[in-house]
Amino acid sequence: MRLKRGVFQNSPKKFTPKYEKPKILLIDFPDEVLESAHSAGFNASTGTFGSPYKIEMRDEYLPVIGKPSLPNFSEQEIIFIDLTPQETRNSPEGKKTKSIGEIDWWAKCNRGIIDPRPKFMQMVQNDFGRILKHGGLFVIFAQPRLPQKLVLASVVTGTLGGDDLKISKEMQTDNWSFLSILFSGYLGITSEQGREINVPDYDDPLYQFLRKNIKDSEFTATFNLTASSKKVFQWTPILSNKFGNCVGGLIKARDTKGRILILPQLSKKADVIVTLLREVLPELSPHLFPHIVGARWVEKDEYELDAVLKYKAEKVEVQQKAERELEELDQKISEARGKFGILHEILTKSSSELVADVKSCLEFIGFKDVVDADEQIQMDDAKGPKQEDLQIHDKSPTLLIEIKGISGLPHESDTIQVVKYVPRRMKEWNRTDVRGVSIINHQRNLPALERNNQNVFTQPQIEDATHHDITILTTWDLFLLVRGMMEWEWDPNVIRELFYQSGRMARFPTNYEPIGEIFDYWEKINVVGVEITNHKLQKGDRIGYVLPDRYLEEEVLSLQVDNQDVEKAVSGQLAGIKTKYAKELLRKGMAVYSVKEK
Repeated sequence: MRLKRGVFQNSPKKFTPKYEKPKILLIDFPDEVLESAHSAGFNASTGTFGSPYKIEMRDEYLPVIGKPSLPNFSEQEIIFIDLTPQETRNSPEGKKTKSIGEIDWWAKCNRGIIDPRPKFMQMVQNDFGRILKHGGLFVIFAQPRLPQKLVLASVVTGTLGGDDLKISKEMQTDNWSFLSILFSGYLGITSEQGREINVPDYDDPLYQFLRKNIKDSEFTATFNLTASSKKVFQWTPILSNKFGNCVGGLIKARDTKGRILILPQLSKKADVIVTLLREVLPELSPHLFPHIVGARWVEKDEYELDAVLKYKAEKVEVQQKAERELEELDQKISEARGKFGILHEILTKSSSELVADVKSCLEFIGFKDVVDADEQIQMDDAKGPKQEDLQIHDKSPTLLIEIKGISGLPHESDTIQVVKYVPRRMKEWNRTDVRGVSIINHQRNLPALERNNQNVFTQPQIEDATHHDITILTTWDLFLLVRGMMEWEWDPNVIRELFYQSGRMARFPTNYEPIGEIFDYWEKINVVGVEITNHKLQKGDRIGYVLPDRYLEEEVLSLQVDNQDVEKAVSGQLAGIKTKYAKELLRKGMAVYSVKEK
């Protein structure tokens, strides 16, 4: 159940505070507390969860009736709550707001008192929890947990014509349920009463305050924590009784600036609360008190040293310069995305849009004579059967390219379709040097790394492509190759040459020559172990690795075989190579390539 914002509003008298922050709500305190807070200049308002009321003691249920007033409660930053009600009324305030047949809160009458506060505490629990999560501060003047059986129920007509109460749910709530962490089994509260309260002799504003104000106070509850509470908040006992039991404490919520200060029933609350606001709470939650800087008032510009003011001015200049540089970088990012956006488009588009973007990408890697077959047909005003999407006439053989964007994995009809265009063009052009290329944007609705990139094409599809002398690849292959070219400054020809190879296009450019694979990695010394299986590796050579999402390259600056420095390692040897890359990147079994200059 969630409380609507307008339910707990009242119309407080107009007051202009000296300090706009923090916003303070005083719940269930006498008027004199609000007057003292206002006199001290604080932006405080007052509210109530409602008052307990007497009823005839009997073994029945009655509706829970209350008249809460919590003005603008969801935006408060410090909330004081006195859990000891000011009075127990002879009758309820307000009236039942729902019809007798609607589901509402009902209380058992076996105690002779109905306390409406838990009902309204439960309604604000989520909002109060949000205040705490965002650094809010709660100060609680404690009372024991008060047992009360509360249910959600409605009145229905019974089988014999009388009215019965149909209980839908028993409510697990009490007079501490305004914050879930105080009610969810983390904080044990035992009813125990006394006046002898001990304060540790710590030189801290909180303990100094307590030593001055503990006189004539009493406690009505002691506190202990369950083991699971440590995962939720940090508990610091601050007060104890003569038996060493905790009667007050400070809760620091995990991963937030939120605080909960639990105190016994201190006397003279009007003075106590003002003192807390002036002297103690700014130390606990300084972010809530922008006007109170403690001893740091000397750091204000009007008191600051000239040398410090100079550094502050320089700091502003640095910040302004950084902002300008960030704007320039944002502009460059925008320009780069505009210029190279086709690399992202080939991973997401389909149909004619995909064809246009692939065409631009092919031109980017240096193909000079790329023709859109559909555009050519329109220019020639010709009609006929569907042809391939693109043609590349740079050299022999001419490439016919079929491009598809699909939501799943490719079928044979997707990969081999270009084959039927090849003989047509051979006959039309009276040539035999014509080959096909199929480019597939598979699973295009998924992020690229979540796609099945290892097994895009089945083995029969790959064998058919090889047999028919066509090349098959994905747009993800093309994306990675082009990005690698841009990062490592390859000659674009090392990618273009791949389009003239039959079968499944290789993920490594033609300037990558396999020389072995990784068999180990020694993390402490950043050395990768490579088994040389092909050719040789020399000190000073450049090597590359093909990762699922990128290419890595580095120069061989240190080379060892059998723990001895060597100038070269040959096929059959295990070589240790000093690397700049982490173990997480260079996995066992990964191929290693010699990067040739082209």
